[in-house]
Amino acid sequence: KDLFMDLDIDHLRGWIGKEECRSEVLSPALVERFYATLGSLKPASEGEEAPLMVHFCLAQPVAGLDRLGPDGHPMRGGFLPPVPLPRRMWAGGKIDFKAPLLIGSQITRRSTITDIEVKSGRSGMLCFVTVMHEYSREGQPCVRERQDIVYRDPPADENGVPVTLEEPAPRKPSSAFHPNAHNSVSLFGNHL
Repeated sequence: KDLFMDLDIDHLRGWIGKEECRSEVLSPALVERFYATLGSLKPASEGEEAPLMVHFCLAQPVAGLDRLGPDGHPMRGGFLPPVPLPRRMWAGGKIDFKAPLLIGSQITRRSTITDIEVKSGRSGMLCFVTVMHEYSREGQPCVRERQDIVYRDPPADENGVPVTLEEPAPRKPSSAFHPNAHNSVSLFGNHL
C-alpha cells in the first residue's frame, strides 16, 4: 500500500494555525518533583525563579485512556493533524528563554501549529509538523519553544521491505490496588 497516496497534504495543512491553550500554577511541589527527577532533593519556594526546562512539565495536554493512540500520546486528529504515517518522533527544535518562570505564578502555554511539510528520505516518507509553544507568566512572554515532530514510514527489513506494524489489540482500562499496612486507609482513618 502506498502511504503517499493516503497522505492528503492539503487536508493536513488545514491544521496550520490551529491553537491549543492551557494554564497551570507553577507550584513548589512540581518544581521539587522536577528536581527529584534530575537526582536532586532541593526545596522550592514561591517567588523564586524556576529551573530552566521545567516548562516541559507545565500545562500539558490531558487525554483519557480512550483518547490515547498506540504510541501513548493523544490520538491524532485533535490538536495534532491525523498524519497516517505510523511512527511519531521528536526531530528537533529550539528554545529561547526570555524571562524567568516564577514559582507560584500562573503559567499559560499557547501552542500553535506553524508548518506541515512532506519529504521523501532514504528511510521513506517523512511528514514534519512544526509546533510553536509559548509560555507566559501573567501576560509576560517567558519561554518560546519550536518543536519539530516527524512522522515516518514503518521501518524496513534488511531488504528494504516495510515491516508491518501491528496495531495493538483494543484494551479495556483497568487498574489494580493492593492494600497493605502502608497504604490502606479506612473511611474512619488509618487503623494499623
